[in-house]
Amino acid sequence: MTRPDPAEVMAVIARRGRVLRAVDAEGVRKRTLVSELDVSRSTVDRSIRELESVGFIERADEGGYRRTLPGELALEEYDRFASCIDGVLSGIDVLSLLPADAPCDSRILDDATVVLAERHSPHVPVNHMSDLVARATRIWSVAPAVLPQQVSIYHERLTTSDLSARLTLTDAVVEHLVSRYETELREALATGNLDIRRTDQSLPYSLVAAETADGSEMGLLVYAESGVRGFIGNDDPDAFEWAKRQVNTYWDAATPLNGVADGSVTDNR
Repeated sequence: MTRPDPAEVMAVIARRGRVLRAVDAEGVRKRTLVSELDVSRSTVDRSIRELESVGFIERADEGGYRRTLPGELALEEYDRFASCIDGVLSGIDVLSLLPADAPCDSRILDDATVVLAERHSPHVPVNHMSDLVARATRIWSVAPAVLPQQVSIYHERLTTSDLSARLTLTDAVVEHLVSRYETELREALATGNLDIRRTDQSLPYSLVAAETADGSEMGLLVYAESGVRGFIGNDDPDAFEWAKRQVNTYWDAATPLNGVADGSVTDNR
């Protein structure tokens, strides 16, 4: 059997997927397919010919047609691919705001929560991220911006609960925290539950990997010149692991912040 082109195989499944799904390991006759799928006999005939040509169905011993193991595996992969594309499309309005080379992974979009800021509800994306922080017991995060709502939640959770956080912040964010929120920053650092590193890298988004009482989750905030524009959240383990690895990449390259004294920071630079 000549090996078919993968693109052609994908097209066959897209065209003939209903028939491929309708047959089973025991065998289904053509007249049953016509009746169950409410299509013409000629459509079933064409579908069977195309699916046979790529080895996804075969004649059953007792008549009719059945799905082969390659057909089963190909259908599973097609469904995964379709789910991935659906996720990309669901997040396209948020992702389009990021540069093309921004680190990202399609797994964060599979069955994700995607929220855009609207004229009547500009703070909804930030509220989603703040809710994640409020529920977290442990956080790994990077951020290129700081918002008063987030400062308040981090401060409260660090000083009144068992939250521990490891944050990688841009130089500009660190300087802003020191100049505007020095008291809150010093109190949070004094708990011993907050570790901060500063980076001169350009960060394309705020990213949080969090452990909560209900499991692990991740959240991503995207910005535009007008402010926060969107949020993507996911509690899938693969999405969380990607977020944590990405945060750790920035952390490993950043400089530890040792403390705050007299309106300035001390670090290892």
